[in-house]
Amino acid sequence: MNRPFDSRRRTLLRAGAMTGAVSLLAPSLRARAATPALTMGLLRNPVAGMVDLGVQKGWFKEAGLDLTTVLFAGAGGPKVIQAMGGGSVGLGTVSATAALLAMAANAVALSIVSIATDPAPLFVLQSAPSITAMPQLAGKKVATTAGTGLHYFLVRALAKFGMRQSDIDFVNLPVGDAQAAFLAQRVDAVVPSLAGRFYIASLRPDTRELFTHAMFTAAPGSTAPFEDYDVFIAPQSVVNGQQAALRQFLAVFHGRCVPYLHDPKTQADAVAAITRYINVEQKSPTDELAMREQLTRSGFFNVADARRIIGGAAFRAGLEDQVKFLADNTQLKGRIVLDQVIARDMV
Repeated sequence: MNRPFDSRRRTLLRAGAMTGAVSLLAPSLRARAATPALTMGLLRNPVAGMVDLGVQKGWFKEAGLDLTTVLFAGAGGPKVIQAMGGGSVGLGTVSATAALLAMAANAVALSIVSIATDPAPLFVLQSAPSITAMPQLAGKKVATTAGTGLHYFLVRALAKFGMRQSDIDFVNLPVGDAQAAFLAQRVDAVVPSLAGRFYIASLRPDTRELFTHAMFTAAPGSTAPFEDYDVFIAPQSVVNGQQAALRQFLAVFHGRCVPYLHDPKTQADAVAAITRYINVEQKSPTDELAMREQLTRSGFFNVADARRIIGGAAFRAGLEDQVKFLADNTQLKGRIVLDQVIARDMV
């Protein structure tokens, strides 16, 4: 007879206890809610290592940022952008090429919020030793990842010799698979990742560096330099609603991570830490010598330099040239208003 009453009483007691617990925890919950949080998509590249350096040193926490990172493998750039469209990632780093292609496709409203690095000086087209000149690539299998800066590098290199992508047998593969295919001699040439360049050279010493970044400014053809920054991008909704988190992230990256790499007193520790991250977390074989080459030959920018680049006319003009080139080669479908997608005041 009394069970219904007793049951209800126990329920009320439990509810009261929970209310009391929530009341006691409310200040800490409010404090946690007030801490800016950000989920970032990382690719298998040195920028990810730089971010991990900041995580391991506790610099993001010190700045009051609750940062979560997600590693994307393979053709990571498009996957990061797809995740942004789904709302699971609020910040990412991709090549300017991938960002522009996504913007033109209206996949998700994106903004460029800063410059992650300038990896272009390390880009290279590697080929079998029997291929000694670019025109010999006609009809040959050439692999890299479509819609990336590596792809843009390939198309620009071909154009210097009056060639188009249709003149080769283009093989679209995730960059790791493209490198494996070249090592297995299933393709004739490859545009590898930064780490892949050194990995391939160590395993296949007769590999020819058929076209390098420096060759863009030499004859034949156009002598316009090649520029393709890796950029930090965020959905416009994040730029509007999570500015504090974005600013804190960029302040740590440009203000603490980059100076730690550049300072001769701490550079060795930075290179060692990033090498460990690449080997253990990303499971991408490399050594400190190769990683030092990548980190020191790529451009990483402190706060002042990042502000200067993203706010400068040269950066915008470089993007305009890239948009025109991609449109002329029928890779870009859609219109981009650059002044609306460059957030110059986040750094």
